[in-house]
Amino acid sequence: MNVEDDQLDESLNTQEPLVEDVVLVICNQEFPTNVDDLRALSNIQDPFLQKLTLEWENFAPLFTQQLLARLEQLSIEDVLLDFHKLFLLAMNSTDTAVRILAVRGLGLDDQPDYIKLLCWQLENDSISSVRAEIVDVLGQWVISMEFGLLSEEDAEELQATLTGRIDDFEEDEEVRGRALEALGALSDENIGELIGESYELGSHRLRVAAIRAMGRSASETWLQILIFNFDDEDPEIRAAAAIAAGSLLVDDAVTPLAMLLDDSEVEVQVAAIHALGEIANDESEKILIRLKNETLDPEISKVVEEAIAQVHLMDAPVLDQGTSINDLNDPESDILNKQ
Repeated sequence: MNVEDDQLDESLNTQEPLVEDVVLVICNQEFPTNVDDLRALSNIQDPFLQKLTLEWENFAPLFTQQLLARLEQLSIEDVLLDFHKLFLLAMNSTDTAVRILAVRGLGLDDQPDYIKLLCWQLENDSISSVRAEIVDVLGQWVISMEFGLLSEEDAEELQATLTGRIDDFEEDEEVRGRALEALGALSDENIGELIGESYELGSHRLRVAAIRAMGRSASETWLQILIFNFDDEDPEIRAAAAIAAGSLLVDDAVTPLAMLLDDSEVEVQVAAIHALGEIANDESEKILIRLKNETLDPEISKVVEEAIAQVHLMDAPVLDQGTSINDLNDPESDILNKQ
C-alpha cells in the first residue's frame, strides 16, 4: 500500500459520521461506539428528527437519560453544537429525570425564545424537582432582564411567573427559595421588599434564599445585614452570608470575612475563602497568601490556591488587540511594566 492509499484510509476513518447512521443506532436504543459521533445530531434536520420522534416514546427512560446527559456534556465541551430540538422533544416526557435533563439542556442554549415555554412548564409541571430546575434556568434570563436585553413582554412574564412561585404558599419551599434567589439580580424596589420580607418572616429555606438574593443584588445596602449573619448559630446561614458578601465586591467585607477563616465549620471557612477571592483586592490577597502559608489542611490549601488564582485573574492586564497571551511570558516584554 502506498502513501496515497494510507492517506485515503486515514481520511475515511476520520470522516464525520452520517446523521442517518447515528439516528438508526439511536432508534435501536444503542449508542455509537464513539460518543463524539453524537455530534451529528447537532442542528438535526426535520426528516431525521421526525424519525426520532416516532421512536422516542418507545425509548426506555434510562436510555433517554443517558442520551440527554451525553448531549449535555458535548454541548458544554463545544458551544457551537445545538441539540435544542432534542431537548425540546424530551420536555414532554413522563419521566422526571428526563424532563430535568431537558430543562438543563435548554438552559445551555441561552435563548430567550424558551422563556414562554419554561414559564408554562413551571406553572404546570407536577414535580417540584423539575420546577426547581426550571427556576434555575429562568434565573439566567433575570440578569439579561436587568440589563434590558429582554423584550418588555418576556421581562414581564418572567418576573410575574417567578414572583408568583414565591407568593404561592402551597409551592414547594425549594422552588420558592430558588425563585427568590433568581429575582435577587433585579434592581427593583418591589423585589427588595420581597427579599427583606422573606428574610424577616420566611421559613429557614426562604431566609437562606433571601441572603443569597442580597448577594445577587449587587447592592451595598445589604452588607451590614450579611455581616450580622456571620455570627448566626446556623452554619448554612453563615456560609450563605459569606458568599453573598463576596458577591457584593465591597472592600468593607474583607475584614469581617477574615474572621470566618477560624469558623468551626469547614463549609463556612471555604465560603469565606471563595468570597475573599471574589473581592480580589490587595488586602484579601494578603490574607489568602498568609492562610496558604499557615494552613496544614490539604482541602483548605486547595481552596485557597483557587481563590488566589481568582485574584490574579482579576488583576490580569487587559490585552491590547493583536497582543498574544504568550507575550506576557516573554521576559523582554514591556506589557506588564506598562500596567
